[in-house]
Amino acid sequence: MWTALEPPATTVAPGESTAVRLRVRNTGDTVEEYRLSPVGDAAGWASVEPTVLRLYPGAEGTAEVTFAPPRTPDALAGPTPFGIRVEPREHPGEADVVEGRLTISPFAEFRAELVPRTVKGRRRARGRVAVDNLGNQPLTASFSTRDNGDAVTVEANPTAVQVDPGRAGFAEVQLTAVNVSWVGGIRQHPFTISVLRSGEPAPQELRGTYVQPSVFPRWVLAVGSVLVAAIVAFAVVWFQHDMGVKSQASEKAPAKEEPLPQGSNTPLPSAPPPPSKQPPPPSQPAPPAPDPGGQPKPKDPGGGGSGGGGGNPAPKQPKYDPNKLVRIQSGLGYLLVTATDQKAEGRYVYTAPTSFNSPPWDQFWHVRPLPNNEFAFTSSSEPWAVADNTREGNQIQMWGASGGEASLSNGSMTANQKWSIQPINGADGFVRLVSRDDNWCLSDLTPNDRKNLQVAEVRPCGALPDDQQRWKILQ
Repeated sequence: MWTALEPPATTVAPGESTAVRLRVRNTGDTVEEYRLSPVGDAAGWASVEPTVLRLYPGAEGTAEVTFAPPRTPDALAGPTPFGIRVEPREHPGEADVVEGRLTISPFAEFRAELVPRTVKGRRRARGRVAVDNLGNQPLTASFSTRDNGDAVTVEANPTAVQVDPGRAGFAEVQLTAVNVSWVGGIRQHPFTISVLRSGEPAPQELRGTYVQPSVFPRWVLAVGSVLVAAIVAFAVVWFQHDMGVKSQASEKAPAKEEPLPQGSNTPLPSAPPPPSKQPPPPSQPAPPAPDPGGQPKPKDPGGGGSGGGGGNPAPKQPKYDPNKLVRIQSGLGYLLVTATDQKAEGRYVYTAPTSFNSPPWDQFWHVRPLPNNEFAFTSSSEPWAVADNTREGNQIQMWGASGGEASLSNGSMTANQKWSIQPINGADGFVRLVSRDDNWCLSDLTPNDRKNLQVAEVRPCGALPDDQQRWKILQ
């Protein structure tokens, strides 16, 4: 058997395709059937046509190998080796692998967000800048701030981050008001964060608002003014009344006191006669007759008491059968899916339309209850892999349970593989899926780009619209 690859090396840009030709010659003396299959890191993007060559002795056949890497961070920039396995059916021991090299062109794409866009604080407030690397090569992003005159100062820490493909980098934004607003309501201070990717001439500007409430609201000033006026009026009336009493007392001079006679020889007067017998006092009215029943009157059922009114009861936690397959649908109507033809561990979890239900995509899940009211999510095709909130970023990937198969029941896996399911009161069965690692909510980022599948991520709860952070588990 003789094989050749023409050309042995090629270059392709992500999102496009390229092809090479494989030549196979039967150098044996019998009719042979050769099976062709791609191997190596680029095998997931390669296709061979035809996949089988049937050759007579001395005959030669060709097959076309096409490479179509996606425009995603999975297709890392740089050279990638590949191989085409040629396996004879009659003589499998003579199988051979024809090796080549595929170079993937780099592309740069990133997304910067200010989370949240509106921050609040009387003197200080904090926010975050998130930079998502959507390209296939590492990027460096630097941050610069623009203060709002003399009203507020803005600082970013760190001032630059380096982000790997498919990851996210963060910087903390510290806002400090120059002066405290004691009275006067709420003040709003706009500010700007500029994000500059290395190699680009112009930065991307993120605009936010710093809301600074006053220490004392306006109604306190109004009530204080009324109280001061009342105190002044009371003091005026009090002093006028006090002066009037003193003036009346000084108009009449006190009479001269004379001592009482002491030791007089005049005999004491005789005692007065005893009083005549007084008629008895009128009789008291008789007490009212007791009630014929001999029982006290019942108390008014409507009087007193708190009434026991109260708000709506908290929603109950639904039960989940770990042996039953479910679908997990966001408030936008998109399903969580995984690509079963990608790498076994570290593959991404996407959000896709409900009609996106053909292999190699898997949209069915097992909800596995764990101790402490926690849960793990495993795909139906690979029940050993769990949805993992990666510690390096905020994307959701599929990894093996960190505590082994036993952790799927005893919960011994790490916190970034465990979730809490929080029902939403009055939301028609919707729940929030909250990572136990950082207490961030699972988010559907489909509105960012509706033409391409979006990788599911965790974001701070409340930082995105409600429908992007609430889910319904379709049992």
